[in-house]
Amino acid sequence: LTLVIVSLLVVVLSVSLAWFTTQIIGKGKNLNVSSANLQIVFTDSDGSISGSNIEPGWSATKTFTVQNNSKSEYKYNIVIKDLLNTFVTNGYLKYKITSTNDGYNMTEFKDIPKSSIATDTVLAYSVVIPNGVTQSYTIEFKYANDESVDQSEDMGKKLSGTLFITEGTEDPNKTLYNQLLADKSTKFTRTDFSKVLTADNTNTLYTSTEDSKTVYYFAGNATDNWVKFGKNASNQDLYWRIIRTNSDGSVRLLYHGTSATATDAYIGESAFNSSYNNIASVSYMYGSLGGIPNARENTTNSTIKTIIDNWYKDNLNTNYGKYLSTTAVYCNDRSTSDNYEFGAYTRLDTNKTPTYDCATTEDKFTVDTSTGNGKLTYPIALMTADEVAFAGGVDATNAETWYYYNSANKSSTGSTWWWLLSPHSWDDRDAFVFGVDGSSSPGRLSSYRVGSTYGVRPAISLKSCVKTSGGDGSASAPYTIEETTSTSGC
Repeated sequence: LTLVIVSLLVVVLSVSLAWFTTQIIGKGKNLNVSSANLQIVFTDSDGSISGSNIEPGWSATKTFTVQNNSKSEYKYNIVIKDLLNTFVTNGYLKYKITSTNDGYNMTEFKDIPKSSIATDTVLAYSVVIPNGVTQSYTIEFKYANDESVDQSEDMGKKLSGTLFITEGTEDPNKTLYNQLLADKSTKFTRTDFSKVLTADNTNTLYTSTEDSKTVYYFAGNATDNWVKFGKNASNQDLYWRIIRTNSDGSVRLLYHGTSATATDAYIGESAFNSSYNNIASVSYMYGSLGGIPNARENTTNSTIKTIIDNWYKDNLNTNYGKYLSTTAVYCNDRSTSDNYEFGAYTRLDTNKTPTYDCATTEDKFTVDTSTGNGKLTYPIALMTADEVAFAGGVDATNAETWYYYNSANKSSTGSTWWWLLSPHSWDDRDAFVFGVDGSSSPGRLSSYRVGSTYGVRPAISLKSCVKTSGGDGSASAPYTIEETTSTSGC
């Protein structure tokens, strides 16, 4: 439907000169910051932005500089004072901030916050400006045109406010979980999992449920689910891709090595289990009856769990373990109705109905017994086949999605195939577990004999209370985690 709007209410976003005159506490003493040493200067006339007959396609730009002429580094917030935004539709009235000299930058447009009464609204918290530095800013405002929808609900709505800066403060809601939901303004629910989803997308989350709670996940060739978290034993930064949120509010990550362009995004290569000729060999942990492996007893580590645990102990445990959820569930679904095909195989190959639920407590691998079997020594395991299906994969089909690609749109693991956590099948001779193929059959969801050797890509879950210290999820500006001295990690 093509909508022609004759006129919307005239909207004025008034932006005036504002000086930073707040008292700041710094380096153990009070520092009075006056307009002589830290100031915001608008570089266009009187600093006001006027929009006449705002309608789809409207845009406006505001430019200004923040100057620090003092002898100290400071932090400031960028604020719209007395913001009033009564526009109704989501995703159309947007803003984007860009800057120089390490000021605050956004790579994508973001919705202007709604406000039915005049409210001071922070656009950016605690921007750092070193002494002697000038940061130049451009803020773009726009009302996007979409001829496929009726935008008439915005007729007669109002936007107004005043740009200024204040003393830098911490964002009280800047957990990684909250930042994800704020940054990704487009949210969809998928119902058809019979076809691969490889479309490029940003600013997009998909919704599902786990244990009857809403969870959010990335699908297709998402390019804004990057996280830089932790360092390995060689002091190299570690990169991860966000898989989804969990029912406990934590955020699940897939290992991506030491760079966004890695083609070796695995910690090593291993068999899933050294023994392959028993049905219990599909187990992340198993037991023993009369010397024969027995599924669901969960007393003996699989070969791959030993590899993952040792890597975690050597690289993450000491400095970064406190940030990880112990209640997040990693599902090694060993359910079977015929002792040949396991639950994930039936769901993904036959029915095309992935799930985040894990029905049996013995298969819910956790550290904490309140949500699962409590058999994990460390809060780390593997991605599941169901998570691959939600992300856009289909059994026995190539799928060039985010979990396959690096930031250069190449295979994250080169030609190496890599393991998942989900059992596939047993044929009276060999046990099989799901995995993902490398560049020879890009992103293909496949089954591998457990005794074969493939890549190991761990998955971890950051606690719901963990805060982000910056980034927008892009490969060039991945989300980073605010490190703390607290033993809880939050």
